[in-house]
Parts: sequence; structure tokens; C-alpha cells
Amino acid sequence: MKFMLTALKIFYVLDPNLQPILDPTDNDTDEVKAERKKRNEDEVMCRGHILNCLSDRLYDLYIVEPFAKAI
Repeated sequence: MKFMLTALKIFYVLDPNLQPILDPTDNDTDEVKAERKKRNEDEVMCRGHILNCLSDRLYDLYIVEPFAKAI
């Protein structure tokens, strides 16, 4: 799993030291908006790949977790 997520360049989402994304504000620059969008897309992609690799029994337990780190 780690190899696949690293190859997809989304393993960084699971880093425990990763700084959280700040809430959107009116003063956000285009770079901040792009980073927020990329991080959210990578989070969804990472979560989906992890859930896809789980057995049906584990999938049912973890589908309720909204973040990849929680899984």
C-alpha cells in the first residue's frame, strides 16, 4: 500500500507531521487555493485507494472514517 501511494505521490497525506489546511479566507492567494484544492483531492484519492484494498468486512468498518489518516 505504501509503495502504491508513494508512486501516486499521495503518501504525504498520511504524514503525522503534515500541517492542517487552514480554512478558506477572502485574502487567500491563488497558490494557497491551489494547494488547498490539491490536498483535498489527494486526501480523497488516498482514502479511496486504501478503502479499495480492504476486505469487505474491514471496508464496512472503515467506510465511515472521513480521513485517510483515521483509516
